[in-house]
Amino acid sequence: MSNDPNPNAVSTMSSVISSIENDRYTYRWFLTLICLPEVQKGLSAQNKAQEDYAALKMIQINKIVLYLLLVGVILFAYLIRQPLVVLIELVPLAALVYLFRKNCGRVAAISRQFLLENISSDELERQTLYQISEYFSKKYNIPSLVDITAGQDSIGRKVILGAIFFLPFIYALSTRQLLLVSFIAFCASLAIVNTAALLRKFK
Repeated sequence: MSNDPNPNAVSTMSSVISSIENDRYTYRWFLTLICLPEVQKGLSAQNKAQEDYAALKMIQINKIVLYLLLVGVILFAYLIRQPLVVLIELVPLAALVYLFRKNCGRVAAISRQFLLENISSDELERQTLYQISEYFSKKYNIPSLVDITAGQDSIGRKVILGAIFFLPFIYALSTRQLLLVSFIAFCASLAIVNTAALLRKFK
């Protein structure tokens, strides 16, 4: 890829990598792509991205440990009836934010290597990010970026609506508490589903 992109280009390598690092849907789609066995095998066979793949797997394992720790703190706070104990969650939450940024960097690095080997500079510059995702979605038979976006939104809506409608029948919660619990349930459900699914894809 050229270091001096065409000013009229629809997409550039830099813009795609920036989207991976800053947009959660783009990040999720490329994460799905690079974790395909055939993609991993192709890059690993050439001794490329092996270190990034190993680091990515370790990050997922660490994330699961932190999620379990978060759940443990919540249960402990509930059992001892000391809500302030929940403040301990700030430590694993900060660690999760740090791991997420590292995750984005690894995914971006692997994705860049994949794109360098599978799409020419001219082709990349003529297509939007959605068109690029459609091409590789059909090639590898995976959901497109649009499908990933819709799927994540659907899960989020179901979790939030379920929490809002059912939690009041189980616990006496104020409106603020209900919204907070719904938000936590939304984030936790997406995180657990995505992390578990990703670990199953690693060789």
